[in-house]
Amino acid sequence: MRELNEQDREAPTGGLEQALADHEAAVTALVRQATAFTGALKKWQKACHQGHIALRQKSAERACELAPLLAQATSEVGPTWEFDVEAYLTGDSWRAEIQEIAARELSLRVLEEGQTLISSPVVVRAQSSQNCLVLGKAKWPLIRPSVVATELKRLRDRAAGQGTQDFVEALCGAFEHLKPSRQVVKLKDVYDLFCLTPGWKKENPLGAFAQSVYAVHRLGAATTRKGRRCEFIFPSGNAKERDVLSVIADDGRVIRYYGVEFA
Repeated sequence: MRELNEQDREAPTGGLEQALADHEAAVTALVRQATAFTGALKKWQKACHQGHIALRQKSAERACELAPLLAQATSEVGPTWEFDVEAYLTGDSWRAEIQEIAARELSLRVLEEGQTLISSPVVVRAQSSQNCLVLGKAKWPLIRPSVVATELKRLRDRAAGQGTQDFVEALCGAFEHLKPSRQVVKLKDVYDLFCLTPGWKKENPLGAFAQSVYAVHRLGAATTRKGRRCEFIFPSGNAKERDVLSVIADDGRVIRYYGVEFA
């Protein structure tokens, strides 16, 4: 898993965000022309309804004048969209662009793990063949990077008050299951236990699990519904790196987790 460094934070050139912004500007100009054309039609309609012959003539001429201009402009703008979305989603650019925009515009840290992005509690994947993303388990066709970043921020904020309690309960259950055979219940062992559920690992890579741990830690004093307090154990000098979960905190610090216990 990695975070963007300062060089990465430079806006990707030729990105989807800019391509869509440029195309949107062209379509906005068409909308203005269409609004003028629609206005002329409405005046024409009203003149007929009221029997205003002079206005009927004037508005009809105006509509006939605008119609070919709108048709020509539309036919010119249509072919200007040349961005290869499938290639974009197949490569690395979509991840870099979402990360950059999320950090710059929303102060949201989005991490990269393999071919996915992780923004707790959501793992983001690309489906290039369908020109869409998958946020968690939901197909997400709105792939403009700024829109995706905004949705990730919304889900992150919502998760701050939802779902965390269920995760604490699950951690406690795993702790009780693993405790008899271990002196320390390692979070990596908890993750491996969760992965025994068919399909769970595919939807929840280790980085996403670590982000869920951080979400609980960020609460400060998480407890189960029965009042047991969740406490995380940080790695000592002899901890093996494969058993350590690293998370980038909201303030940029790296937090390393090793185990969990419930008092």
